[in-house]
Amino acid sequence: MVRRRPFRLQPLITFIAALLLVWLLLKTDLKGILAAAGQIPVGLLLTLAGMQILTQLLLNFQWYRLCQVFGWPVSFLKLLVANSYGAVADAITPGEKVGGELVRLVQIRKFLGYSTGEAAILLAIQKALSLSALVLLNLLVVVTMARHVSFLQAWPVRLFFLLLLIAVGAFLFFLLFRTGALSRRLARVKTSRKWFLAFANWVEEFARQTETIRQKRGECLFQLALAVLIWAIFPLKLVLLILPHTGSIPTLVLFGTAFLSYFAGMIPLLPGGLGTFEAAMSGILNAYGLALNQAVAVTVVFRFITFWFVLLLSLLVIGGYRVFLFAQRRGVHASRE
Repeated sequence: MVRRRPFRLQPLITFIAALLLVWLLLKTDLKGILAAAGQIPVGLLLTLAGMQILTQLLLNFQWYRLCQVFGWPVSFLKLLVANSYGAVADAITPGEKVGGELVRLVQIRKFLGYSTGEAAILLAIQKALSLSALVLLNLLVVVTMARHVSFLQAWPVRLFFLLLLIAVGAFLFFLLFRTGALSRRLARVKTSRKWFLAFANWVEEFARQTETIRQKRGECLFQLALAVLIWAIFPLKLVLLILPHTGSIPTLVLFGTAFLSYFAGMIPLLPGGLGTFEAAMSGILNAYGLALNQAVAVTVVFRFITFWFVLLLSLLVIGGYRVFLFAQRRGVHASRE
């Protein structure tokens, strides 16, 4: 009997995204794109760059605050360097956020001296908080965008997205608030397998740290509000870029466009999600009436601020820290002489 290979959706999505990118390149006018990009005020570009720097600092502060809540020794600068290594890895691996988290884990161990288990706990809790905020924002978008987006007007589609977001939200709620029950169940399992015992110990420590967050008054709400703020700044940059061109695209549609393009960028077509992100955002903006050259120009500028600028900042942080260490070692060596 011949076994059928399971149908995989990812290659199909990648193929469609590649076709969309080729169509976009054939339809756009490079001179028109450069002219449209050149019309963006310098003050606006500086504002967007400042917003992106604020985002990176707020994100690093969230990691820093979690370490403080756990009672672990932490340095804001060293954590910033570790996250910068992760941002560089995000840029050079296929798809966004594919590979960067592993690099962050390794660098957090290196710079802060945490064990693998502690670094994994920090990473998992931060990601759970971040995804919880993203689910809340997407729920808001799906509920309020229905009258603006044609395919969301069909109630089965809207129901599907709502149920999907609720299911993800329920999983994250369990992860953050009910892991203790899982830990107790694992502790009752009678086994001598080392991998299982190591996993059970890790879950127990994970549950202990989530309990620490819950016991500190207002910390859960603070962390969630911080995560919502970090995510909200992301589409807000697109809103500021679009306003000079048109006021006809609803703000919530722009929020949805930014998030949808972000998810498209996670398709591992090219490093950093290049191509799929640009094709998705330009296509949606063009579909809502923005001239194609303007749509591509806005997308390119938005992508530069949220991707290339972050990469440059991360490389500067890493390079600056290495220069600082080199100067420090030379100073110590000179004092000994």
